[in-house]
Amino acid sequence: MFDRTYLQNPFSEYLKWLITKIKYQSKYQYLKVGYMSKLFNVVFGKYNWLGNNVIMINSVIGDFSYISDGSVICETQIGKFCSIGPNVRTAPGKHPTHTFVSTHPAIYSNPDYCARNFQSKDHHKPLRNVTIGNDVWICANAIIADGVKICDGAIIASNSVVTSDVEPYVIVGGVPAKFIRKRFTDEEIEILKKAKWWDQDLDWIDKNSQIFLNVEDFKKNYI
Repeated sequence: MFDRTYLQNPFSEYLKWLITKIKYQSKYQYLKVGYMSKLFNVVFGKYNWLGNNVIMINSVIGDFSYISDGSVICETQIGKFCSIGPNVRTAPGKHPTHTFVSTHPAIYSNPDYCARNFQSKDHHKPLRNVTIGNDVWICANAIIADGVKICDGAIIASNSVVTSDVEPYVIVGGVPAKFIRKRFTDEEIEILKKAKWWDQDLDWIDKNSQIFLNVEDFKKNYI
């Protein structure tokens, strides 16, 4: 098996990044791709930016959402106005924990990164897709497991491992991540869920920007 690392060098990696940056930034409006970030089959919205050394694979990201340095985002659909902190991981991949005798991929599948495999096809195909709603904040070093759905307005605390779905407008944290508290009252949450302000046109958001500074003001004006 040919060792591709022989072909890697700082200049070739820089050229790959430069080609990727030009390709995506010429296609999407107001997109900024940070230094040495790698993109594979990614769909952007408007006004997105990526920090340095971000990796995105088979993912979609909505308007105004951004991803900070060092994050690896795989098989993920991200809504609008999301804030993804540094070194976040989504859909990192699961190894089987029952039925199969071994958790080593060479035993149950045939990945090309293994020097030798014992299967001709992959016998372990978990649901990897992660769904992140709108106006979600995922703090530094969080890991979002395969198949998890994070609803609108949620916050994921730093260093958390999220293994189950997260309700709208709640804060979760820990390993595994557990409910900490709601961000607002139930009445305010219902108003925000119905408002779906992120789907308004930019002129409306600009005109009403002051009511976003206090949820009470938003509630009064929206009602």
